[in-house]
Amino acid sequence: MRVIIVEDEYAAASNLVSILRDIDADIEVLSILESVKELHRWLLNNPPPDLGFFDIQLSDSSVFAIFKQVNINFPIVFTTAFSQFAIDAFKVHSIDYILKPMSVDTVRFAINKFRSLEKFNGNISEQKLREIMKELNQSEEPTYKKSFLVRVKDRLIPVETQLFAFFYIDSGTVHGVTNTNSKYLLEYTLEELENQLDPYFFQRVNRQYIVNRKSIKEIALHFHSRYSLKVTPTSADKIIMSKLKSSQIRKWLES
Repeated sequence: MRVIIVEDEYAAASNLVSILRDIDADIEVLSILESVKELHRWLLNNPPPDLGFFDIQLSDSSVFAIFKQVNINFPIVFTTAFSQFAIDAFKVHSIDYILKPMSVDTVRFAINKFRSLEKFNGNISEQKLREIMKELNQSEEPTYKKSFLVRVKDRLIPVETQLFAFFYIDSGTVHGVTNTNSKYLLEYTLEELENQLDPYFFQRVNRQYIVNRKSIKEIALHFHSRYSLKVTPTSADKIIMSKLKSSQIRKWLES
């Protein structure tokens, strides 16, 4: 099986490559593409793959833009952190929709679904769409964590999620810092927090930090085409982002 990966986050792309190799060593990753522009160029100059894994929000545009530029004649598995794209995803040539963070089980399910297709024709029935939307809880408003119980000496106290300015990991331990600069130890991983926090307010900006949009003061140019994110209260370490991640965060802040 020959696949292409469209993903602008290095860690996510590397994770998917590793998962695919674990599932089947014969799966060949033809290319990893970071933008709609790169994808467009690749599709014009190469035969179609057997399967594509497409992230939805890319550095230069939504990946759905490619469907207006070229004819996509191969099945696609969409990968994203946001379930609200499900309707658009299943209007085009998709066979599955994976919410990040991806796991071996979710990717294996998509691969098995692809292999079970007798013939791909790009169509998905209304009944199938309803089933998928039910799985993604699209009929209801998504629910996100409203508060955390944090330990203060021998007590547990509730702290509203919106009071947190940012979350970060240090030596394997996750901490939450509030807008009044109180710091609490949290018994979560950053990946778990990503799935429980409202993505309109909170975003993962690098491997160490998740920030609240209300805490962001500015994005400044750093060394080697990277950017630094300044927050209030001030973080203990500099929050450094790649150029691609900076572009995503700028779009998020403007949304």
